Amino acid sequence: MKPMTLYHRLPVILQEAALSLYGAKLRWTRYGGDHHRVLRELLASAVLDSASLTRLQERLLQQTLLHAATRVPYYRSLGVPVPATPAVAVETLRQWPLLTKATVQQAGMDLLDEETSPTSLLQIHTGGTTGRALAIYADAPALRRNYAFFERFKRTAGIGPADRVATFAGRPIVPTGQSAPPFWRRNVAGRQLLLSSYHISPRTLDEYIGALEAYAPQWIDSYPSSLEPIARRIVQRGGTSLRPAAIVTSSETLSASARATMEQAFACRVFDQYGSAEMVAFIAQCREGRYHAHSDYGFLELLDERGEPVADGEPGEIVATGFINRSLPLVRYRMGDLAVRTSAPCACGSAFPGISSLLGRMDDVIVTPSGRRIGRIDPIFKAVSTLHEARVVQTAIDSIRLEAVISEGFTATDRQTLLDELRLRVGAEMRLEFVSVPSIPRTRGGKLRMVESPYGRTSAPTE
Repeated sequence: MKPMTLYHRLPVILQEAALSLYGAKLRWTRYGGDHHRVLRELLASAVLDSASLTRLQERLLQQTLLHAATRVPYYRSLGVPVPATPAVAVETLRQWPLLTKATVQQAGMDLLDEETSPTSLLQIHTGGTTGRALAIYADAPALRRNYAFFERFKRTAGIGPADRVATFAGRPIVPTGQSAPPFWRRNVAGRQLLLSSYHISPRTLDEYIGALEAYAPQWIDSYPSSLEPIARRIVQRGGTSLRPAAIVTSSETLSASARATMEQAFACRVFDQYGSAEMVAFIAQCREGRYHAHSDYGFLELLDERGEPVADGEPGEIVATGFINRSLPLVRYRMGDLAVRTSAPCACGSAFPGISSLLGRMDDVIVTPSGRRIGRIDPIFKAVSTLHEARVVQTAIDSIRLEAVISEGFTATDRQTLLDELRLRVGAEMRLEFVSVPSIPRTRGGKLRMVESPYGRTSAPTE
């Protein structure tokens, strides 16, 4: 019997006991050992000036490239160049090939440090939005360093290490077919209320709100698509007693309307954060709302369709070289996400490079028959207030289907408004269809993609 099958057959009290035992193990893996020493180092590097931070990043990049070129069979077989000094590390990096998820899958163990035994490593699976599973290997020190970065970010948001958290994520903590609450479980060891992202619907919103109010989390960690409908319901009800210090969102593109709704409902700031299981990039918002790339975590490039760096204000694909996982060093790894860089100074005083916006997946764009690429379609959904959730699916080069889970009070006028808003963006060359659906499918990680198109990657950088 599979472990999750056994877990789902247990009574709730035993499920919570199992989750708490697992939570205690995770807490040690993530925050034990040298975690506190690493966190002190990171807090010190966070206040460096721009010149000092640049020198630190160049040194870390040189060390990473030297390590990968000499101890990783895949890179050694390519004959990649090695920087002689930190000052030329960035120039040398540009001579290395781009690395894709498919290449990582094909290379397999050849991407591991040859002096590290795979049996001594932790295995982390990432499916992303492509549906293709990818195994990432890391040792415990790398994982602790990763979570030390997250702790540094949490301090920016005013979150303490022992604060109670309500977490919405893609874990199957409740059987999919369960129709009655509770749709949540407690992880006592982690001071955490885990809430299912798969059971949120118009009829369950009040129950989720009641569970949150009873638990009174000091912060909330969530996918935007999980928390936004709950926040919208709170606003409709006229408020809540919930007063978390902050909300942390990740894993999906956060729209301006979703942010505004959550901040209104919970009367606190939303701090968006971008990372990945591959541990190559860490981008997070400061208290001024600016995104910053943590340059002591990895080296970030934003590239155009030719693989060339983009100018400030121009969207480019995130290509990252991670510093923290020496067991599986990924160099110039294509994330498949788009971002826009800014060199304008931030009022927060941080010297970390600025990112003016995160635009989401490269394939989260509609491509019209005339070749236009249309991104950020999700603002159309704020045109009506009677939607639970929705997405846009490009079914052919000239056809779009708008799928919507509608709430009480949805009218034919609302339907037409959505189609009109979509038409304004895609033009007359596309055929539009509206379909009411009972739910929107999530990725294997529980994420909601608001735009899906098989045509969105037609101008990706080549290797």
